[in-house]
Amino acid sequence: MVDRDTRGTIGDVDRLLRFVLGPGRLPEWIRASLAAKDTLLVEEGLTGTVTYRGFRAPGRYSSWRKETVTGAIAIAPDRLVVWAGHFRHIDVPLTHPVRGTVEVRAERPDRVCFAYDAGATNPERAGRVEVRLRTAQAERIAHLLTRPGPPGSGRP
Repeated sequence: MVDRDTRGTIGDVDRLLRFVLGPGRLPEWIRASLAAKDTLLVEEGLTGTVTYRGFRAPGRYSSWRKETVTGAIAIAPDRLVVWAGHFRHIDVPLTHPVRGTVEVRAERPDRVCFAYDAGATNPERAGRVEVRLRTAQAERIAHLLTRPGPPGSGRP
């Protein structure tokens, strides 16, 4: 049997990544606002990527860029929140017209993708943003957000 040094294990790498990328948790002020609601799903500490395509913002341009991130997803009966890479990408009421422009799909059983137009809520931005997060709940999330009627409404 080989005696291995445990320094530098995956656990250490994971801690280092979480330090650099952030914990992938929702900020307390968002958690507090969701706590007052009957939250259907909260997934935190997720790993993934954010892809920017043809992205423009004041002082920034990228024809294509991909970043490794940690993130979180929260779904309440009236709200969707997607947080990734120290940034609130999506925070929209489910009945708001902007919610209809957010594409949600389970790309694999363990990965969900949220794609949106960066200019939909901010005229100073343009381009497509795709947030992909790994979660065992990917298919459930896609189902909750693609079926007719708001989540938790009981409507088919």
